[in-house]
Amino acid sequence: MEILTDIALRAHWFRSHEKAYHVSKDTMLTPAARDFIREHGITLIYEDSALEGQPEVEVSSVPESVKAVNQLPKKAAESADEHYKAMPMAAVPQGADHKPQYVNGETGEVLSVKPENMTHLHGNVLVPKTHPQIAFRGMLDSLEAKIMSLQVAASENGLHRLTDALDEVLAYVRQILSAEVLDKELGEIHLLGLDSAELRYESHHIKEIYGIPHPMPEYRMGRICIGLNELRTFVRETELAAARAFQSGDTCTRPDIVEAMNRLSSVIYILFCRQLTGRWPGQLETSETKDLPGFLVEASGRHVHLTQQAIDVLFGENLHEKSPLSQPGQYASEERVRLVTAKGEIDNVVVLGPPRGAVQVEMSLTDARILGITIPVNLSGDLKGAADVILVGPKGIYNAVGSVIASKAHIHMTPEDARLYGVEDGDSVAVRLETERPVTIDDVIIRVSEKFSLAMHMDYDEANACSYKKGDMGYIIKKN
Repeated sequence: MEILTDIALRAHWFRSHEKAYHVSKDTMLTPAARDFIREHGITLIYEDSALEGQPEVEVSSVPESVKAVNQLPKKAAESADEHYKAMPMAAVPQGADHKPQYVNGETGEVLSVKPENMTHLHGNVLVPKTHPQIAFRGMLDSLEAKIMSLQVAASENGLHRLTDALDEVLAYVRQILSAEVLDKELGEIHLLGLDSAELRYESHHIKEIYGIPHPMPEYRMGRICIGLNELRTFVRETELAAARAFQSGDTCTRPDIVEAMNRLSSVIYILFCRQLTGRWPGQLETSETKDLPGFLVEASGRHVHLTQQAIDVLFGENLHEKSPLSQPGQYASEERVRLVTAKGEIDNVVVLGPPRGAVQVEMSLTDARILGITIPVNLSGDLKGAADVILVGPKGIYNAVGSVIASKAHIHMTPEDARLYGVEDGDSVAVRLETERPVTIDDVIIRVSEKFSLAMHMDYDEANACSYKKGDMGYIIKKN
C-alpha cells in the first residue's frame, strides 16, 4: 500500500499545475491530501500498482554481506519470524528508468538518489534530518528504548503488573508513531483501563486515590520508582518535541498527538504512584505475586535488653534514654556493655530500654563466630537454645545464661496494617528488598500489636548481603 500525502501533491502541483494525478489502485490518502485535492480541483487517476511489472533487482548488485544473510537456512529464518516482530517498510516508487523516485518536500524537486542529509517524511517525500517531525520521531524511538529498558528491570524484579502496564504504554507509543508517519488521526486514548479524562483526573487526585500527597522523588524509593520518574521526565521532553513539530503560527496541526503525549505523562506518573504505594486496581487478594504497599526496612545491630535486676548490677542506676527507636516507647540508652566469652569479646554494645522481663542479647551470626559461640535464629523473646555470655558493665558483671540469639527477620504491624496486607500475627511471608543489590528474604514473620509501628527488622548480616542503606523499602510478594 502507498500513502499519498499533501506534501507529495504540493510538489506535483507546483512543478506542473496539472489537474490529473496518477496513483496505484491501493493508494491511501491522508486527510490533508484529500483537502488539497478538493481545494485545487485535482482528479486522481487510479492505475495498476506502479511497482507491478518492474524487474527484480539483480543478485549481482546485492552486497555479499546481504547475500550471506539471505542464504540463512530456512528453519533459522522461520525461527526468527516466530520470535520477533518485523518493522514495517514502505516501498519507494520507481520511475520509467526503474530507478527510485524521491521528492524534495521543500522544493518539489524529483531526485533519483536520496541525499545523506535527508530522510523520508512520508512515503518518498524527503526532508532534512533536522526537520522537527523527524526530531519528534527520534524522541519517540528513544522513548520506546527507555520503556523497554525499565520493563526488563521490572520483569527481573518480579513486578508483573508494572511489566504488563509498560507493555501497554509501549504499544501506545508505537501507535502514536504510526499515526504520525502515516498522517492518520490518532484514536481515543485508553490506557490502564482509563480514558483521557479519567487519566487526567487520577493524576491530579493522588491523595484521594493512593492515600499519599503528590510524592517528591528521592533515591530511597528504589531503582524502579526512580526509573519511572526518569521515564516521566523523558515523556515530557518528547511532548515538547511534539509541540514544536506541529506548531504552525498560533495553530497546532496535530492536537491529537500533543494531547496523547500529555496523557502519556499522566500515565507514567500514575504508574509511579501505584508502584510506590503498591495500590494496583483490581489486584487479586489470593495472588502470590500481588503488589502491596512498601514499608521501611531497618537493620538492627547487636544490642542487649536487660531486666531491672541486671541494670542495677551492671550500672547501679536506671537507664538514661539517648534516642528513640522506630517502635513506640523503645529507645537506645546512654549505657553500653561488653560481651565476654571464653573465646572472645565485643565491646561497646548498646543497651535498649525500657527494662524487660528477661535478659536477651541479639547479634548476627558473624558476631557469634567472633565470640566462639553457636546461637539459634529465633524471634525476639524466644530464648529456646540461646547461648551464654557474660555482660560487663561499669559497676558489675552479670552472667547472662541462655540469653544470646540471632533475631529472625520480622515485620512489626498494627492490626490495621495487617488487614491491609491480608496477614495475621505469626504469618510467614516473602519480602523483596529494593536495595542496591535487591534480594528476596523468605520466612519473614509478621508481628502484630497496637503498640507497633510498620517496619521490617533484619540483622547486619542480611543488611550487608543486600547493600542496605537507611531508607530502603521492602515489599511483601508472597504469603507462605
